[in-house]
Amino acid sequence: MNDNNRKLAGFLLILLGAIFLFDRLNIIQFSLFFEGWWTLFLIVPAVVQISKHGLNTGNAILLVIGVFFLLDAQGFSLQGYLLPAILVLVGIVVLFRKN
Repeated sequence: MNDNNRKLAGFLLILLGAIFLFDRLNIIQFSLFFEGWWTLFLIVPAVVQISKHGLNTGNAILLVIGVFFLLDAQGFSLQGYLLPAILVLVGIVVLFRKN
């Protein structure tokens, strides 16, 4: 593990521990499983791939779909907006693609 990854892992562990501690002390309410938590299985890989390889059509669409389902699970009704959002996103990716 290189130095940057070690620092990031350490920071994330400290942050997660602090959040759980604040929950136990009743300072904040935190639950690991929130409405739509499963969408992180779409969002996190998309963000990782974007950070490693840059934005491309596949990971951009995966990210949009994950965010769409997360917002829908949180109570934001976005029905009818997914297809236009994907089309706009694909257009942006095509415009800014490095070839």
